[in-house]
Amino acid sequence: MSSKRTYTHIILEYLNNYPGSSIKDISSSTGLSPVIVRKILYKLKNDNYVEKSGNGYVLTERGSKLLEYIASKTIQHHEDGEKVPENASRLEDWKQERVKPEGEPLRESVSELLTDDTRTRLEAIEKRLSRIEKEIEELRKALNYLTEPKKESKMLPSPVLSFNDAQTVLGGLFERMLYEGKIVRIGKLVVEKSFYEQFRRKFPLKTSDIEKLNDAEKILLEEMRREALVILYAGRELRLVES
Repeated sequence: MSSKRTYTHIILEYLNNYPGSSIKDISSSTGLSPVIVRKILYKLKNDNYVEKSGNGYVLTERGSKLLEYIASKTIQHHEDGEKVPENASRLEDWKQERVKPEGEPLRESVSELLTDDTRTRLEAIEKRLSRIEKEIEELRKALNYLTEPKKESKMLPSPVLSFNDAQTVLGGLFERMLYEGKIVRIGKLVVEKSFYEQFRRKFPLKTSDIEKLNDAEKILLEEMRREALVILYAGRELRLVES
């Protein structure tokens, strides 16, 4: 004849010593599987023996009395089964979950705790979750691709070309790129938009700095002057004509 503690007894006693413990805390400290701990806590909570406290659980007043009652009783085991205290039909303590002898790890087959219907539903949920995870990963990759900055290839062999040369180089893309604003027309020239905007930021431009410009910038400046897009101010600097 021996005295053994039930899983419910173990969990109640642990919460009494360590109130606010989570399922993970109880499982790692007692050796009970998280599935068993969660199952028993769910039932204890429904019967108002424990209640949630933050991320963990604590005993209610009713739970403390239950623990005192269990601790005061010795469950007798024999070959044909066990004797259960009277009026204990609502207590989960006298079910067939039992603590194995000291020194032997506590283990319980999860499948034994599940009905065939529940097991089938869990398997279906696991397959669905796996499928959802794959779909999320595919969406993440697609989102990264769409938001990833793209390297723009140089559109023209030179940032500044004559109108005719640009049409020859770009062919059927010429009108589309002009419409999308990737290139701009300045007089008889076609200029890459980014190059043109960068060049405009150099104004007002001192006349003494004109010689420092590169060849493409000098060609563009000359065309801008012909198109009256820049004016000479006070004989010392060139300024943009605001449209």
